Amino acid sequence: MIVDLTINEKVKQLRREGIRPAEHLVRSIVRAGEAAVGPLLALATDIGLMHEDDPECFAPLHALRLLGEVGSVAIIEPLLRELPVELEYDGEELPKLWAEESAQIIGHLGAAAIEPLWRIADDEAWNIPARSAAVLALGYVTAIEPERRDEIVAGLRERLDRAEDVVLASHLVIGLANIGAREAYDDVMACYRAGKLAQAIIPPGAARQLLLSDSSKRLGCTTHTLWERYDQHGPVLKDEG
Repeated sequence: MIVDLTINEKVKQLRREGIRPAEHLVRSIVRAGEAAVGPLLALATDIGLMHEDDPECFAPLHALRLLGEVGSVAIIEPLLRELPVELEYDGEELPKLWAEESAQIIGHLGAAAIEPLWRIADDEAWNIPARSAAVLALGYVTAIEPERRDEIVAGLRERLDRAEDVVLASHLVIGLANIGAREAYDDVMACYRAGKLAQAIIPPGAARQLLLSDSSKRLGCTTHTLWERYDQHGPVLKDEG
């Protein structure tokens, strides 16, 4: 007899799936839609699991990636509240992937994510890593909704112009640079000359290179399917370095 597991039990199975979850399990979880969001969020934000051995260490990343397949603005705040996870680890790959992909997964939500992300980016009650990730996610939205690019770049430039905090201003520049917003080049260089940016956060050379570069490849990760993420971004087993 085939047992129809509840969505909670199906999500728990991700803890036993190793480096790549089974396709039948993924399909079953994604089909549950909104019902899967809560259990997946609980697992995706169980950051301590990334300290555990294989296979449990991969579970938060699996859950994060599946949240991108389900798609819900309810994931934005819980994910950003976990940042900066990478500071709790010593050069491990999984937390770095988790932190990088959380912004991409949120950006994959498209236009629905724009207003919640601006709200977090502007809210001083949120920590800088979360606000910076919100800015990055806004850039990733442009890969899904290219017609919103000019609006998002304009919003970042306006905030940079009035930013009084050097650290926040520097993270706004990271957001503009990641988008490849060459139209903001003169503004950014003027901020460096005026001492309004922290060169330790983003050196002028790096900002210059990114602002004037083609951003399609780095933003394009937002459009990856679930299996493209596993094929192109790993992870690898811990003992494989």
